[in-house]
Amino acid sequence: MNTGQPWTIDSIAHALPHPELRATFMREATFTDVRDLPAILDRWVKLIEDFEADRPRIEQLRETLRQNGQLPDTYLATLVDVTEDELRADAGHRQRGAA
Repeated sequence: MNTGQPWTIDSIAHALPHPELRATFMREATFTDVRDLPAILDRWVKLIEDFEADRPRIEQLRETLRQNGQLPDTYLATLVDVTEDELRADAGHRQRGAA
């Protein structure tokens, strides 16, 4: 995605594949202590690079699903690494929205 150009906050935000990811990234970048910002930015760049590296496999799975109506038996779903704090925050967000 990045084509060798240096990463910027704007290029990271534009490379994220979902609006909620962009919003989360922007919150983290905005409200993080500047001394901790390099680690936060590195984590997001790694997420983008990992996502882009996996894109051919994802597209192949998508095509298999279109053709066969199901994923291959060999497919193993994995979870994205998240911290306990992120899980708690998401759980709290979902509870507030349900009424």
